[in-house]
Amino acid sequence: MNDPKYSIIVAAFNEEGTIETCIRRVLAVYPEDCEVLVVDGGSDRTGEIVRELAEQLPAVRYVRNENDRGKGHAIRVGVEHARAPIHAQIDADIQFLPEELPLIIDPIRDGAADVTLGSRFARESKRLPGSTPFIRTMGNKSVSGYASLLFWHRMTDVQAGMKAWTADAIRQIDFRSDNYSYEVEIPTKALRCGLRVMDVSITTDARQDGVTNVNAFTAGVALFRDITMFRLGLK
Repeated sequence: MNDPKYSIIVAAFNEEGTIETCIRRVLAVYPEDCEVLVVDGGSDRTGEIVRELAEQLPAVRYVRNENDRGKGHAIRVGVEHARAPIHAQIDADIQFLPEELPLIIDPIRDGAADVTLGSRFARESKRLPGSTPFIRTMGNKSVSGYASLLFWHRMTDVQAGMKAWTADAIRQIDFRSDNYSYEVEIPTKALRCGLRVMDVSITTDARQDGVTNVNAFTAGVALFRDITMFRLGLK
């Protein structure tokens, strides 16, 4: 295929139940302009399914991530393989809707932002039943509030797995976290670089298959620690 306008990065870890649906829904939104990069570090049939799709659909690219060190590492591998000037990430479990990718991509395409953050908690966001348990909602809001305070920029949801950025911006940010702290490292380092970061209201659905790999307590402790380190320039 010709050089794509958009690289959609899907970090997958044992997502065989939803990966095909996710890819097809992305390509229904961008049938000609994008590549879909599936970065797979799991052990189920995800790779087999994606490789079969790639034989039919030239826009699909499979990246086997043998040395998977966490979601941040997987997204970084995706960035290294991306060919387009604008990148977006979306989770394979379809909690975030592929049909809403233009919401986070269009402000970047139109020159209004360098990094966009899909937000589950902005004023016009929609959370469908079962999408965000109360405890996680409170944890996410606390982390976002702390990051906003330290960086003097209001961010309502630094942890949502739906973001976009320009290729130039992500090179400047040069994020290094292998764990889930990368989610907040991208916008906070973007702000440190003087880049424009924008919240975008999105819809959240319940996970469609499988189970989450996140331990909310340990991830939360790591996030508060790492946000402080990012503010101090120690990471």
